[in-house]
Amino acid sequence: MFQNMHGWFSRVISHRLAGIVCALLGLMPVSTSAVTVNHQTLAEALAYVAEHPPQGVNQDKHLPFPALIDALDQNRVVFVGEVHDRYDHHLNQLALLQALHQRNRNIAIGVEWFQQPFQPVINDFLAGKISEAELLKRSEYYDRWRYDYRLLRPIMEYAKANHLPVIALNAPLELTRKVSGGGLESLSAGERAQLPARITPPDISYRERLQKIFAEHSRDDKEFDNFMLVQRIWDETMAGNIVRYLQLHPQHRMVVFSGSGHISYRSGIPQDVKRQMPGIRLATVTSSDPQEVEPGVVDYFILSKMLELPRSGKLGVWLKSASNGIHIGEMQDGSAAKKAGLQSGDRIASLNEKAVGGLADLMLALASHKPGEKVSVAIERSGIKGLQTFSVILQ
Repeated sequence: MFQNMHGWFSRVISHRLAGIVCALLGLMPVSTSAVTVNHQTLAEALAYVAEHPPQGVNQDKHLPFPALIDALDQNRVVFVGEVHDRYDHHLNQLALLQALHQRNRNIAIGVEWFQQPFQPVINDFLAGKISEAELLKRSEYYDRWRYDYRLLRPIMEYAKANHLPVIALNAPLELTRKVSGGGLESLSAGERAQLPARITPPDISYRERLQKIFAEHSRDDKEFDNFMLVQRIWDETMAGNIVRYLQLHPQHRMVVFSGSGHISYRSGIPQDVKRQMPGIRLATVTSSDPQEVEPGVVDYFILSKMLELPRSGKLGVWLKSASNGIHIGEMQDGSAAKKAGLQSGDRIASLNEKAVGGLADLMLALASHKPGEKVSVAIERSGIKGLQTFSVILQ
């Protein structure tokens, strides 16, 4: 479990303190121990969790799935932690959601994956007013979250099919990015008003855990203070949105899906919710590889084995979002793009003659292709008039 937390904190540090919006395509190693599953529909995902009901652990005591649901069903809020890029963790979230929904139809889903200004976009998708592609574009999903949307699709499709509200919990990236660089004083009055009025300092143990891991990346005390403040802004904002929804909907319960680090040791979001709603019953649960279970981190664990979705085709480059579109940043040696003749700084204009105006356009286009497939990429290069087209064999 500590390894999971370490990975979560490391990703937060490396991703959230960066000064540019970028996406890594095709540079992550493929696990040799993971099992690949190819779920194309919600029905296939539900069939899988029905055939493989997860097993719970509470204080070293193993719980069959029905017993775990009995325990969780006593709570108004159930926090379900994840490692963001683990498909098995998201399937476990789906299994818990379905089981708790069957017990109580008045259930809402709170998610870290979307930021609060885009709630109307999520509502339109769930109501069938816009397509999935429009959801991803209008919510700026790939610019703001960047993880493969296929990981989350079964949960979103379950919510849509069962008319369940999905609540965007997270704070706007623009604000947390400014705070990470210059503290709260860097925000305008209007920007500050978008965040909770009070940002409660972290408890000592939470601060010490984060500081220990942060020290592996930086020794700058001011940088850490701002980073710690951003953590608290995320926690407080997500907690505030949870509390607001529950107060407006007193008959509803909520399951909350977030990174495990936001809910561990009852710090972070659960602690903030409890402070604002004294007496509320809540539980924390997270997926974990069996060898990483560490009693006391959360109330319940779900034993999990790594699953992966089939790989989609990649260019093998870092991407930068700019006002005029998507540009290639750093390139991996031997990457598909580099082999084809693409260069850092090129603006990607189209892929297979489909216009690329933003990151969502490119990610959606790549998602329909497998490694080894050939695609046509048109680019605009500084100093050269017109577009140039290259054939790229995806990796």
